[in-house]
Amino acid sequence: MKGKLFGGTPVGAVTLVETPVSQWYVRRARVTVWVAGLATDAAVTAALSVFCPLLLAVALGALAGVVCGVAAGVLVRIWPVLRVLWWWSIEITAAVFVVGGPVVLAHVTAWQVALVAAVLVAVACVAIARVRRFLVAVSWCLVVRHRLRLCFAGIVRSSGGVRPGVLPLVLWARPTPAGERVWLWLRPGLELADLDDKTGRIAVAIPAKQVRVVAASERFAALIRVDVGRRDPLAVRIDSPLALLIPSLRKTNENAKDNENKVPVSAVPLVGLDLADIPEPAPEPRGGRR
Repeated sequence: MKGKLFGGTPVGAVTLVETPVSQWYVRRARVTVWVAGLATDAAVTAALSVFCPLLLAVALGALAGVVCGVAAGVLVRIWPVLRVLWWWSIEITAAVFVVGGPVVLAHVTAWQVALVAAVLVAVACVAIARVRRFLVAVSWCLVVRHRLRLCFAGIVRSSGGVRPGVLPLVLWARPTPAGERVWLWLRPGLELADLDDKTGRIAVAIPAKQVRVVAASERFAALIRVDVGRRDPLAVRIDSPLALLIPSLRKTNENAKDNENKVPVSAVPLVGLDLADIPEPAPEPRGGRR
C-alpha cells in the first residue's frame, strides 16, 4: 500500500511465512517433484508392464509419475502454511465453536434462544470458579505454545542464520499444578544438550519463574518435555491427619476451646495406609527358641 494511515509510516504487508523460509521450501519442492515423479514412473511402469502392453505401461507410468510428483511438490511447498495452521489449530477450532455454535443454534431455533444460551454460557465461564480456572489454565497453555515457538526461532537465528528445518514442532501442552507442560519434537540440527544452557532465556520469553527441559521418551531423542513453573504448589499449607496419631496433639485438640489453639489437621483422619508395592513383614514367631 502506497498510502499512509493517520499520517504515519506506510502500511506494509504481513506475511505468514518469511521470505528465506519460503525460498528454501521452493527449492525443496522442485527437487521433490522430480524425485517423486521419476520414482513413481519407474515403479508403475515396471509393475504394469507385466499385465499390459509396454507402450500403455509407459504412458500410465508417466501419468502416475506426473500426478504423484506434483502432489508431493505441492505438499512440500505448502508445508510452512500447514505448520502455521497447526500452530493456530486450537484457536481456530475454538473460534469456530464460539462463533459457529450460536449461529447454528439461531438457524435451528429462534435467535432469542441462541442469544440467551450464549449469555448463559459466558456468565457460567466467568461466575463458576472451577470453569474460570480451567479456562485460564488452558489460555496459558496456548500462550506458552506460541512463546516457545518464537523463542526457538530466535535461538535458531542466533545460532547461525535462518534454518527452517531446525524449528521444533510443538505437539501438545497441558496445565499442571505448577504451570504448564509442553511436548516438543526436535528437528535435525537441535538436541537436548543445546537447550540446557538456554532454560533461563526460555523462561524469560514465556514468561515464567523457571523452565526445565527433559527427555520425554526412552526411544526417541527428538521427543522432549518442557516443564514451565509459574508457582510453587507446595507453598500453601497442607493439613495432615497424622497429627491425630500423636496422643499429646490429639489431647490438645480435644481440650482446645477455639480453632486458633488447635493443631491443623485434615477433615478425614488417617486410619491406615495400603502400600501395595511394599510387602507386609512376616510376624515374628512367639515362644520357643530361634
